[in-house]
Amino acid sequence: MLSFLLAESALELVPKNLWNHPAVRSWCRRFGRTPATAILDATYMHSAMVGLPGRERRGRPDIVHTFLLTVLESPAGVSGLVDVYVHTRGGKVFYVEPGTRIPRAYTRFVGLFSQLLRGKDTPRIHPLERNPEDIVREKRESGYTIILMDEGGERVPLSSVLARDSLVIVGGFPHGSFSRDYEPDHRVSLASFPLSAHAVGCRVVSEWERLYMSAATNQR
Repeated sequence: MLSFLLAESALELVPKNLWNHPAVRSWCRRFGRTPATAILDATYMHSAMVGLPGRERRGRPDIVHTFLLTVLESPAGVSGLVDVYVHTRGGKVFYVEPGTRIPRAYTRFVGLFSQLLRGKDTPRIHPLERNPEDIVREKRESGYTIILMDEGGERVPLSSVLARDSLVIVGGFPHGSFSRDYEPDHRVSLASFPLSAHAVGCRVVSEWERLYMSAATNQR
């Protein structure tokens, strides 16, 4: 199984102190939401986020959306060989089951995660009472190889570190570095410049398919 941990994702509900800002109100009128159920989005709410602590790493739900579509709609994903843990800015962790179909329409996607962030469960995506370190520890104890994708990591071929059972940690934020030490087995860089989360996910899942897809499919 190929597992991903999309860590420190820029995904959260609009903070209460921004509910009355004109940009938030405008977004809500446009998409038929209320401020209490809206997802913070820097594309539409940039002016509201001025002065918001850590704003350069917040308000990018599109990163989560594009990443999930990329890895779950891959051949391995469609075959049920990929699962994803989404860790949000507020510390919540959601488990996306293998074979889950993510809404392609952005408005439906943010509506789905609005429900999840407000405590409502869904059939294929579940909140977990665990933090990222718990997930890493549990996967390691189950025999998984832990790989953290980091621009400052070692430039090695993915084939040299990617195991059939791997947990790959990818940053779900637009700028900066990881704020936690996930103690990976391997810290890997794919390029000398930053890559988007979905580009990293695409490279990883493609290489995993090349190495293990046939064997994993035959054992099911």
